[in-house]
Amino acid sequence: MSFSAGVKKELAGTVPAARHCQIAELAAFVRMLSAQERADDGLLRFQTENEWAARKLFTLSRRAFKMNIAFSETLSKSGNRTIWTGTVPDAESGQMLLAATSHSSVLRMECCRKAFLRGAFLSAGSISAPEKYYHLEFVSRDPETAEMIRGTMRSLALDARIVRRKGDFVVYLKESDQILALLGAMGASISFLNIENIRVLKEMRGSVNRRVNCETANLNKTVVSAVRQMEDIRYIRDSGGFGELTPQLREMAEIRLAYPEASLAELGEHLSPRIGKSGVNHRLRRLSAFAENLRMRRSENQTSGPGFIDEGKFQGGKDYDKEGDYDST
Repeated sequence: MSFSAGVKKELAGTVPAARHCQIAELAAFVRMLSAQERADDGLLRFQTENEWAARKLFTLSRRAFKMNIAFSETLSKSGNRTIWTGTVPDAESGQMLLAATSHSSVLRMECCRKAFLRGAFLSAGSISAPEKYYHLEFVSRDPETAEMIRGTMRSLALDARIVRRKGDFVVYLKESDQILALLGAMGASISFLNIENIRVLKEMRGSVNRRVNCETANLNKTVVSAVRQMEDIRYIRDSGGFGELTPQLREMAEIRLAYPEASLAELGEHLSPRIGKSGVNHRLRRLSAFAENLRMRRSENQTSGPGFIDEGKFQGGKDYDKEGDYDST
């Protein structure tokens, strides 16, 4: 059973106790399912492909008017769908039903408006599976009925909209909060809770996915940074540049080589004295700057050995690494 069929089954079991609400719900069936036959008998008939709509129509007509609508089953032309056709007992009963359901006071009370929407959904409504996306709609054959449904929904603070689709007029909702409010108003409490549970699970999955993606991005960034640092330090070592480093920078370079997978905080724990992440990050950046300066000098003079670094390009002396400025714990 589809999610939409499950909602209709639940709504079919919700029968209002008040007669005025029963008539309001019948008004939706009359507007959306009935047809005045032009045959000799002139009887009012209802036609639907939904068994639960047929059951509800039978129940409401008996309770509100003590009227027994006779239903028959036929197959569609394609042979893959069952069509239920209900016929009122006589022409007088049909006229009475039409008059009662078209009276101006049918939708006067809020409870009646909710009952009307319940009947409209059973007659020509559908809802998508909430695991995929949120969409609820009513399909009407004429614009007047569509406007009536939209106006009824808006009276309940639901921002319904209308769109034309293949000659029909579709009244729809797309926001999950609005759909939940409508289901609650129509009395589909079980379906309401099912959607709420699914929505919570979707939000949790989304939150977990966002967190995993963020952590993955941070991890990738850390790995790329660590690889670049290792390349710079190896270049300094292989070029004989360790001797030009300050003691603090050389210790940092040796610790980075010894612990290639360690985080900044873990690297700081291996230094003596220990320093914080900001201090570690600062020293690694200075090592990268040293390596870049070294590459530039090698490029300019391939035959010369490692020389003294220009203070204007790289301040590698003791003044650069002031623990109080950078190495917070």
